[in-house]
Amino acid sequence: MIIEIKFSQYTKRRMKVMAHVINDSCVSCGACEAECPVGAISQGADHYEIDPAACVDCGACAAQCPTGAISAE
Repeated sequence: MIIEIKFSQYTKRRMKVMAHVINDSCVSCGACEAECPVGAISQGADHYEIDPAACVDCGACAAQCPTGAISAE
């Protein structure tokens, strides 16, 4: 995801915002969903998923994951 920040009328800076992702090691225990402070995690078809637009990259979910299925993108 790219976020555009306007510093002045003529200058713009682009930054890439990292989000955490959940891989196939997820056992759908729900520990990450309960820990997410912004509600960016929800149950997907096969396992939990993180909405990259909502993720603030705090890492709280990764610390709670018992299988290590969550990592920074």
